[in-house]
Amino acid sequence: MSLLNIVYRNLLNRKLQSIVTIIIVAVGVALSQSVMLISDGMKEGMKQTSGPYGMLVGSKGSSTQLVMNTIFLSDTPLGNLDYAYFEKLRSDARVSQLVPFGMGDNYKGFRIIGTNMDFFEIREKLSDPPYFRLKEGRSFKQPFEIVLGAETARQGNLKVGDTFIASHGAVATQGEEEHHNENPYIVVGVLAKTFSSADLGIYTPLESYWISHTQPESMDLNNKETKRGVTAILVKPDSYVNLYAMYQEINLGKDAQAVFPGKELAKLFDMIGSGKKVLEWISYAVLGMAGLSIMLSMYGSMLERKRTVAILRAIGASKSIILVLVFLETFVLILFGTLAGAVLGYGIATVFASYMINDHGIGIVPLFHFKLYPVVFGVCFIGMAGSLIPALSAYRTEVSKYLNPL
Repeated sequence: MSLLNIVYRNLLNRKLQSIVTIIIVAVGVALSQSVMLISDGMKEGMKQTSGPYGMLVGSKGSSTQLVMNTIFLSDTPLGNLDYAYFEKLRSDARVSQLVPFGMGDNYKGFRIIGTNMDFFEIREKLSDPPYFRLKEGRSFKQPFEIVLGAETARQGNLKVGDTFIASHGAVATQGEEEHHNENPYIVVGVLAKTFSSADLGIYTPLESYWISHTQPESMDLNNKETKRGVTAILVKPDSYVNLYAMYQEINLGKDAQAVFPGKELAKLFDMIGSGKKVLEWISYAVLGMAGLSIMLSMYGSMLERKRTVAILRAIGASKSIILVLVFLETFVLILFGTLAGAVLGYGIATVFASYMINDHGIGIVPLFHFKLYPVVFGVCFIGMAGSLIPALSAYRTEVSKYLNPL
């Protein structure tokens, strides 16, 4: 009978203990792996989402709120900047690209963003292709024509040619559709998927935003007295020197604030980092429990099988074979627990990634990476160390004592 066959029979005889041990190991590995995959994947996804946005300008207030609202289409918008401020920036010779954003309406929870044609020229680098590209239809040309984000079209079951009435406010609220009944939107295009929050947006000319928020008797957009504004502005100066110069100038002024999305996200990551640490320590505690469970399981098994070990010794099995048998049994438990945990952890991360891309537009790709190797080796070390006591107990079993008639 081979050693593997003996191990198989031993584990089968202690089915409940073996399953419980495997589950404990699997939970520890799954928790460790999912925390790493989700936190690192989310961080990378948020970085990719904010990549095309160089510097954002908005009203004075929370800089994090400005970033989350403009880029991630979450949180409530800050107050509007006067359109004259946008024109002032547009006339600045140091600015190479300027994209306005007007927010305040939604359709079934999907944010409607007023902007201009420069939106379709946003690039992460000058040499890169445009970040936002059309998959179907065309770009908007006049007020109340809209281009949908990929997820908005899919989840909202919308296509080119469809029309709808928007609701007032950044989030869906029942009973407010009548506010914009006089201005239905028509879908003229759908963007290609970007795996970012932009996939959950609805894009329309800035004039649509102004008209929707202006009284009918004062809708003359050519009249300078008409109240117009923008919620945020993407500013891309022509050089890094001018970028930081404008950043300081804007923040020293009284009208607006300038923020670097990457800097704000770094602050956010620092804030959630402590939570990640807590989860990591919990997972390590579970792994420690797994090691203890293996030790107790194997020790109990050896106490129950002293006579079996003695018989194996009597028919010629050496002490080293008995030692290998115990370690092999432990290794099989760890192997199955680790594999089950890896699958479970990846499954948890995949489900979370699906939720984040569908509900928040943040792409998370849960990929196995080098940070997971210490977890796997740690589980193996804890398990093998835990089996050392029962292995030595089996090694020292006195053959004559346990072969006496029962």
